[in-house]
Amino acid sequence: MRLPRGFGEWGILVGGLLTAIFVAMAIASTFVTIGNATESYVVVDGRRVEVPPLMPPGYTLEVGGKRIVFLMGTDQLGRDVFARVVGGARFVLTIAFLSTAISAVVGVLLGLLSGYIGGLFDRAVSLLMDSMYAMPGLVLAIAIAALLGVGVLNISVAIAVVYIPSYYRMVRGVVLSLKSSPFVEAARVAGAGPWAIVAKHVLPNTMPAIVSLLPVSFADAIITEAGLTFLGLGIEPPTPDWGFDLNKGRQFFLAGYWWIGVFPGLMIVLSVLGFLMLGEGLNEVMNPRRVEA
Repeated sequence: MRLPRGFGEWGILVGGLLTAIFVAMAIASTFVTIGNATESYVVVDGRRVEVPPLMPPGYTLEVGGKRIVFLMGTDQLGRDVFARVVGGARFVLTIAFLSTAISAVVGVLLGLLSGYIGGLFDRAVSLLMDSMYAMPGLVLAIAIAALLGVGVLNISVAIAVVYIPSYYRMVRGVVLSLKSSPFVEAARVAGAGPWAIVAKHVLPNTMPAIVSLLPVSFADAIITEAGLTFLGLGIEPPTPDWGFDLNKGRQFFLAGYWWIGVFPGLMIVLSVLGFLMLGEGLNEVMNPRRVEA
């Protein structure tokens, strides 16, 4: 068995492994009830048992001869930190997926049209995209989220708007370099219409760049989502969310209860690292000439 070579292959391997772990966490939290993520009690043999708050990692609760282990301790309300970390993966990745999908579809479509049509339409759209790109992403997301309100779909749209210019600028640049290439000219001479040329000849040649950008924008979406929920603009509590729990945990950090905020923060770092490594690895493998340049 050949070991991976170079950063590209190692990035895909390590990033893909981290990504798979977090996707598995999100799926598990969807179909399996894990701990008391939203309540300060557990139910054992039909009996409700209150869980003490601020217990350290590894705390064990014994009830009726049964042992319940809290791997990451309990928070200020007695909720299982591990359960909230696993449950938070579902909401964070759902929002990141929706926002990435929306921004990719809209950005790619606008980039294809603007780059191929050119003229006044290209200038107008490029001016709008450049204006959005020049604004700090988190500030723009905060403004849109404040207008739309909380909720998974609203936050996804707010984040998506921030990253539409990234796809637009990349796809437009590729289209501008391709539309005067010999194979496009040959298709035009053969009688192919504009839409057929874009769909059959231009779009397939932009796919490697799009695929390598997807994990990177996914990682950016996770950071932005964490920032919004940290500021209270995310989903409604007590829904588990890494950014929200990080905000609450920082209030108890100096008192010695570090695990409340450290574990959600660690999940943000590791998930972002996984998607970034995957994206950079794909970019090096699929677009070697771009990396060398």
